[in-house]
Amino acid sequence: MGDILNNLPWQIQVSLASGYAAYLLAYRGIRFGHRAVDTTFITLVFSLVATAILNLLGSLAHPVVSGAVAFFCACAIAILWCRFFRSWLYHFLKWAKVSWTDDDPSALATLSSNSKFSISQIAVELDNGAWLQCKEAAKFSDAPFGPFVIGPNGDVALYLTHEEDKELKTVRDAHWGDRITYVPASRVRRITLRHGR
Repeated sequence: MGDILNNLPWQIQVSLASGYAAYLLAYRGIRFGHRAVDTTFITLVFSLVATAILNLLGSLAHPVVSGAVAFFCACAIAILWCRFFRSWLYHFLKWAKVSWTDDDPSALATLSSNSKFSISQIAVELDNGAWLQCKEAAKFSDAPFGPFVIGPNGDVALYLTHEEDKELKTVRDAHWGDRITYVPASRVRRITLRHGR
């Protein structure tokens, strides 16, 4: 397979690489439900952008320059798709009464990957009924992993500021850094998120 790809013209290699990089950007955090056929065809759709740029530039630019421009244009379109167009399409299809689903692999994926609204609080109920909370998530937006991380299987990592009603004051440390708490999916009963406006 590698030999076949290496023997393709450089324009096709650039288009495919650009399409795959764009796919990775456009579906970051929600790819785990995709099958090989999904990945292949979404990659090909994004590679059309790179192909169009390469054809537009033609012999006007050095191959390295045109390849770089094609790559970055495909990635830019992917970012725009992720940030705006996916949401607009979802709202249009909902308005037109075509579909109410957002096509994400789970509701949890939709909530945790939404960049339109910031998360102001996150709380996790454990299997024993105890609650772990980050009551001021915005304070951790500059932390190494943002205010929290939710994995595709439902595991959670958060900057734990409150355990039940007890406030933990050592989460941030000027010398040692920020302490993040990992909760495996097997311990999670419920996750609540409060979104800011």
